[in-house]
Amino acid sequence: MRADLRAWGTLAAVGTMIAVFAIPIGVAPPAGAAIHKCSGTDGATSYQDRPCGPSATPADFDGSTAPMSVMPSPPTGATVVRREPPARAARADRARRPESPRPGNPADRKHLRAGMSEGEVVARIGPPDLTTGKGRRLARWTWMPVSGDPDTITVVLFDVGRIVEIERTVVKR
Repeated sequence: MRADLRAWGTLAAVGTMIAVFAIPIGVAPPAGAAIHKCSGTDGATSYQDRPCGPSATPADFDGSTAPMSVMPSPPTGATVVRREPPARAARADRARRPESPRPGNPADRKHLRAGMSEGEVVARIGPPDLTTGKGRRLARWTWMPVSGDPDTITVVLFDVGRIVEIERTVVKR
């Protein structure tokens, strides 16, 4: 007997939910999309979604089109004058941004040694120009040539945050 009452209670709850959610969808009021054409006291015509106010009088829709608000294209055969874009300076002639001073001393790159931590390296010679393997066990940091260490690319290999290999390559210009 109790099982029958529980079943009826569940069915009644489901039926109520269907009635609450499904029926209002079918009886939704239609969307109001009325457009009102009004003439003001100065003779200007306006189109709005609300009825005309007390200072404006309703105007009739006579089927005529609204005044054009887009410029028509020039007639066929007309000469069209186009502006040329401003000339840009050649890439080599463009002003380069001055390099901001980097922390650390690039001349100390030759004093790196195996066993130094990443923090010690950054404090001594500054952050690298290129990095690979960030967040992994092995990481490779690269510093490109600068005025304090010209013509030399320095590559440092880290294993678990400690230097295991240092490679300094001299490049010719």
